[in-house]
Amino acid sequence: MRSSTLGLSCLVLAFVGAFACGGGGGANITIGTMPDGGTFQGVWQSPQYGNMHLCQTGTSVNGDYEKDERQGSIQGTVQGDVLRFQWEERRELVAGRPTVTRGRGYWKLEIGGDGDAYIKGEWGVDDSEVGGGEWNGVKMRRQDPERCLRGGSGSAGGDDGYDDGSYEDEGGYEDEGSYEDNSNVDNNDLEGLDEPF
Repeated sequence: MRSSTLGLSCLVLAFVGAFACGGGGGANITIGTMPDGGTFQGVWQSPQYGNMHLCQTGTSVNGDYEKDERQGSIQGTVQGDVLRFQWEERRELVAGRPTVTRGRGYWKLEIGGDGDAYIKGEWGVDDSEVGGGEWNGVKMRRQDPERCLRGGSGSAGGDDGYDDGSYEDEGGYEDEGSYEDNSNVDNNDLEGLDEPF
C-alpha cells in the first residue's frame, strides 16, 4: 500500500512540475544555429496569413501582416534559428466593429535546397504558442520590407527598426498605399511550404 501511495505521489508531482514549468503553452522545439546569411528581415509570403513585412534589428523582430480582412502585428525575439513572437490581429467583418485576438507563436528559419529562405512554425491563442495551426512562409526574392525605418536597417539611434506610425490608434491601419498588391506573386516563390526539409 505504501509503495503505491508513493508511486502516485511521484506521478502527481511530475505532472504538476511539468505544468508549472511551462509545459502547457510553449512549443517543444530544438533551437539550432542561424543558417549562413539567414535573417528574419524581409517580405514573406504566407499561405495562411498573406503578405508579411518583418524588420529585424539584432535579436528583435517587429512586423505586420495583411490578408483579406485580417491585419496584424508581430513582435518577438530571435534565438539561434528560431523566432518566438507575440501577435495581435484585428479583423473587421462588420464595418466599424473590429475584433481583436492575441497570441503567441514561433518560426524556425531554414534554407531550402532551392536556396530560398523558409519559415515554418505554429501559432496559439493567449499565452500558448501552439494549438492554433500552422504558420509558414517563404521570403520573397529581391524585396525589402517597406515599413521599416531608414531603408530597412533599423539600426539608427536605438530604434527598433519598425515604423510604428503606420498603425492607427483608432482601430485600423492607415490606407496610404503602403501595402503591396500581391496578386502577381510568382507561385514558384510559394513552392516547398508544404514539404519537409
